[in-house]
Amino acid sequence: MNHSVLSAGLLLCTGVAAVAAPANKKKPNVIVILTDDQGSVDVNCYGAKDLTTPNMDKLAKTGIKFTQFYVAAPVCSPSRASMLTGMNPHAAGLPGNASSQEGSSGMPTDRVTIAEVMKQAGYATAHIGKWHVGYTPETMPLGQGFDYSFGHMGGCIDNYSHFFYWNGPNRHDLWENGKEVYREGEYFGDLMEQKAKDYIENHQDEPFFMYYAINMPHYPLQPKAKWREHYKDLDMPRRDYAAFVSTVDDHIGQLVNKLEELKMRDNTIIIFQSDHGHSTEVRTFGGGGSAGPFRGCKFSLFEGGIRVPAIISWPGRLPQNEERHQMALNIDWLPTIAEYCGIKELPEGVEGHSLSRVIEKKKESPHQLFFWKSGPGWAVRKGDWKLIGYPQDPSNETKLDFDKDLLFLVNLKMDSTEMTNLATQYPEKVEELKNDYLNWEYASPEDIPTKRLQIKHKANGKKVTIESAPHSKYKANGAASLVDGETGTRFFSDGFWLGFEGNDLVATIDMGKTEVINEISVGSIQDAESWIFFPEYIEVAWSADGKQYSKPVRKMVEPLKSAGQKSIRRIALQQEDINARFLKVTVKSYGKVPEWHSGKGGKAWLFVDEIAIQ
Repeated sequence: MNHSVLSAGLLLCTGVAAVAAPANKKKPNVIVILTDDQGSVDVNCYGAKDLTTPNMDKLAKTGIKFTQFYVAAPVCSPSRASMLTGMNPHAAGLPGNASSQEGSSGMPTDRVTIAEVMKQAGYATAHIGKWHVGYTPETMPLGQGFDYSFGHMGGCIDNYSHFFYWNGPNRHDLWENGKEVYREGEYFGDLMEQKAKDYIENHQDEPFFMYYAINMPHYPLQPKAKWREHYKDLDMPRRDYAAFVSTVDDHIGQLVNKLEELKMRDNTIIIFQSDHGHSTEVRTFGGGGSAGPFRGCKFSLFEGGIRVPAIISWPGRLPQNEERHQMALNIDWLPTIAEYCGIKELPEGVEGHSLSRVIEKKKESPHQLFFWKSGPGWAVRKGDWKLIGYPQDPSNETKLDFDKDLLFLVNLKMDSTEMTNLATQYPEKVEELKNDYLNWEYASPEDIPTKRLQIKHKANGKKVTIESAPHSKYKANGAASLVDGETGTRFFSDGFWLGFEGNDLVATIDMGKTEVINEISVGSIQDAESWIFFPEYIEVAWSADGKQYSKPVRKMVEPLKSAGQKSIRRIALQQEDINARFLKVTVKSYGKVPEWHSGKGGKAWLFVDEIAIQ
C-alpha cells in the first residue's frame, strides 16, 4: 500500500477510521502469534497427551479457547492473506501460495492490511518471522503497513543458515526492514524471540501491534537439543515434530515473560493460532503432527486441514479459562482487534465479524454460511452441514472412492470425524449446499464435479512405457493409466492423473500390430494456482519396429495466461494415414513456472490423463 495515499485520505474510501481511546485508558497492545503447520490438536489443552506445551496452555488458562476455529485456506499464503485482510483468499487476491522467489509479487497492494488499519489508529506495527505473501518491495511487510520487519519472505528456511529450504538453487532469505541481513549459525527462533523482546522493551510508552509469525513446526524439523532429548522415546517423525512444538512453546513463554516483567501483560491482547493443519509432506518425513479425531491435514478441506487451535487472551479485560464452541474464522481477528482497540470503521470488503459477543456474552456464531475454495477443491458449511467438492486427504490414513466421493456430505454434529459420506442419504441437502456454493461470488459451475469420460480408441489397454516416472503423489495406475480408456476429473488429485514436477512425459505405445493412425490426442489440465500448466507442445514420432522412428511432428499448445483460471483440454495432433506399430509421444512441460505467473522460476507441473489414438 502507498502510505502517502493512505494518510491523505484512503480511509474515507475504505471506511477505516481511528477512534481515540478515552483519556484515562491506555490502548491495548496486540500480539498475534501464528504458528506454521501445527496440527489441530497439537497443544496439551486441545488433547495432546505426548506433548509439553505449558505456555500455550497458559494462554488458554488466561483467556478463551476456541474449539471450532477455522482458517480460510488449508495452505500457507492464502491463510495468512485472509488473516491480514479479514477477507477470503480470493477477495484478498492470493488464492494460492505465493512464490518464494525474490521479485515475485503476492497479495495485491491495494488490499488494506490489519497493519495499515492499526497504524492509522496510532499504533506502532511490527512483523517478526515468516511472511510468504509477497517478495517485492511493495508486497513485503514495509509496503503493507508495518513500520518494522525482521524475518524471511519465502515459505520456509533452514533455521541456522537462513537459506530457503525447498529446492535449488538455494537462496539466502533473511531480511530486516527491507534489507538483507546475515546472521549465519544463529538459530532463527532465538533471533525472532530477541527481536520481539527488544521491540516490546522499546515500545512501552506507545501502543503496538506485533505480527509474530513463527515458522515452526513447519519443516525443516530443527528443534532445540534439549527437546530432542526430552522426546527421545517417541518414534520419528513425531519425536522431532513434538520437540519442535515445545521449542515454539518456549519462545512463546519468553515473550509472555517479557510482558510480565515490564508489567504490560494485563493490557496486551495475545492471539494464538496455527495457519492450517499439520503437514504430511516428504520434507516432514510424511507426518509428525496430529489432527486427533479429525480427518485430513494440510492441503485438505476436511476438518484436519482447516480446523486449528486458537486462543485469545487479555487478562485485564476478557474472561479467563473458558471455551467457546461457536464457529469462528481467522478473518474475524481484524474486526475483533479493531473493536477492542477503539477502531469503529473497517476497510471496505472485510468479510470477518467481531467475535466480541461470542467471547464476552457467549452469543451464537456470526457465521451461518461460509465457503472455502482451494485449488479445484471447495467446501461450504451451513450450520452443522458441510459439503466438500473434490475432497482430498493427503494424510492417506483413509482412502476416498473418487467414483462415489466427488461430492462429500457430512453433518459435523453427528460425525465430526467426517468418515462417512452422507451424499446418497441426503441428496436434497447436497443440492441445497451446492446451490449455496454456486451463488458465491468466487464459485463457478465448472467447480461442480463431473464423472469420468469414457474414450474408446485404438490404444486401449495396449502396452505403454514411460521414460520418467510420475511424482509419487500423482502416479495413478502408472503408465497403464494413459490408455485405460477413461479421463481424469477436474480435480488433479483424484488419483486418475499422472503428474510430473518439472519433467516431460515421454511415452512409447506398442499397438501390438501395424495400425493406420490419423490422430493422437492428449488430455491435460491447467490449474495455475497450483502451478499446473498445459504443455508447451506435444510431439509424435512413429516406427514399424520400435527402433527406427520417423522425424517427429509437433503441435504447439496455446498457453492459458491466467493465474485464476482452471481448464481441461484435449490436445489433438492430426496426421493422415500413419502406418505404424509403435508411437513415441512427448508431452513437453514448461519445466519452470512462466514469467507471467507469481511463482515464476519455480518447478512447473504437468498433468496428463489419456493418450487417445484414432
